[in-house]
Amino acid sequence: MSLPIPLTVRLRTSRGARDITREVRDLALRWTDPGGYATCQVSLDRPLTVQPAEIAYYGDLTVHDGRHGGVVWDGRLEDPGRSAGTQGQVWDLAAVGGQAHTRDRTVPYILIDNPLTSLDRVDNATPKGDDSVATDPGNNASQQQALILQFPQGITIGSNARIVMRYVGLQRSGQKLARIDHTWDAGRTDSAFQIESIARTDGSLSSGDVARSDNWSTAGGGSSARRIATHWTAGRNTVEWRTIYTGVGGAINNDLHWASISNLLVMSTRYTASGTEQLTGTPYGNSYVLASEVVADLLGRLLPKFDGAGATIAATSYQIDQMAYPDGVQPAKVLEDLMSMEAGYTWRAWERNAAGLHRFEWVQQPSTVRYEADVVDGYDSQGSADGLYNQVTVRWKDSKGRPQTTIRTTSVPELSTAGLIRQEIIDLGADVGSASAAARAGDQWLADRRYAPNAGRLRVARPILDLLTGRMVQPWEIGPGLIRVRGILPRPDALNPAASRDGVTIMRIVGSEYRVSDGATTLDLDSYAPSTVRLLAGARAKIRLIRR
Repeated sequence: MSLPIPLTVRLRTSRGARDITREVRDLALRWTDPGGYATCQVSLDRPLTVQPAEIAYYGDLTVHDGRHGGVVWDGRLEDPGRSAGTQGQVWDLAAVGGQAHTRDRTVPYILIDNPLTSLDRVDNATPKGDDSVATDPGNNASQQQALILQFPQGITIGSNARIVMRYVGLQRSGQKLARIDHTWDAGRTDSAFQIESIARTDGSLSSGDVARSDNWSTAGGGSSARRIATHWTAGRNTVEWRTIYTGVGGAINNDLHWASISNLLVMSTRYTASGTEQLTGTPYGNSYVLASEVVADLLGRLLPKFDGAGATIAATSYQIDQMAYPDGVQPAKVLEDLMSMEAGYTWRAWERNAAGLHRFEWVQQPSTVRYEADVVDGYDSQGSADGLYNQVTVRWKDSKGRPQTTIRTTSVPELSTAGLIRQEIIDLGADVGSASAAARAGDQWLADRRYAPNAGRLRVARPILDLLTGRMVQPWEIGPGLIRVRGILPRPDALNPAASRDGVTIMRIVGSEYRVSDGATTLDLDSYAPSTVRLLAGARAKIRLIRR
């Protein structure tokens, strides 16, 4: 049978391409926000005895609007299943959209790290020298953790005696060094002792590289960052922090021969969205990274199937001071962590261009109504007070790798009236976090749960008004945005405050599924509709938290 609507379906592999519209029994298309094109299921009436050239693992599946040729869905085949029964012989094709590319690779990934315990002792020139991570002895009141390098009282040292600690996280992840920094103080003022930080390649020192070197002083010293191209050439992948003695030698006669190094910072080089590694010092002028910079790096480094050069990347402003995944991470998880700190942003991967690259966008969530609809075709709501929380515990790890928790609270009118505290535990996500990132993530999480959402599923089986284009659009043409749904008594929420309770409610479209056999689109509003798969995924996430 041919589709009863003006959609066409095309398959393509290296062995052949074919329009299969006339053989399609049913078709279901889904996108999500964040994410973009998600899944597509196609049922074909055709014999099972032949392996068609146009069907293969990772082959292309594209759905077009036959009226104007625009892409309605685009992705790759992953499950060309087959079955036979009372309905005849059927091929059941399952495809995934561009968002699946963000889960293709799991790699160690370090953008900015504040290492303390992930340092290796690499020099035995002074075997009795001590290294430890403890409270800075020069500033006990602050309780700041620091790397303590000390020549103990009673030992005898010679010229060039040193204690050396090396960071090899970038070497292990296959990345390059862009910026290093630290602050320091010492137990005594003595120009014969220095604190140094220097970049190396696989632990080897190269001529021409400039170390940061400071004479010991009880007054300490602040930031004096070193950067790629200015202080070393591209290719360095390890860092050493060390204290070194340059005098003639002698006995250590007191316990003040220590150097305290804190606020250690390591930053890797980043890629532009188009895939060019930035090997000059200019992009690394700050001791933090922005979410928009991380998105560009993901596109240029780990997501070659996305059109990085043509991507839309909205600028962000939150200063991320820690983002390191030494044990490996998928780009999808990194994007999720970025949205926990920049909750007003979302990402989507859409159709491919002539070069076979998916269109990608990192943009702010919509703030103005795009669609007008009503409940005439069907509506049901899953919104409930179960989604309200006024307290959250954020789990994260400090620079010593120790588990930490940050508790954040907010005022929720309904819970305050009922005298309830509803608290949840969330995981910051990055292998090593920071107090500021944990606080921001907790506040963003609570902001999304201050009001009971007008969540629900809206069925649309007829054209609705698209205010962005000024025309009526078919159900399969509905994209991400805000939708005003008439005919629902609204509750106050983040999009629909109490002052605007006028019988019209506004919700965010976070997912859409169009099914040809139904002739309608089902929209997920404000939150995804409950399902067994999602409930199991949530349960697994909580189990992981408990095990950690």
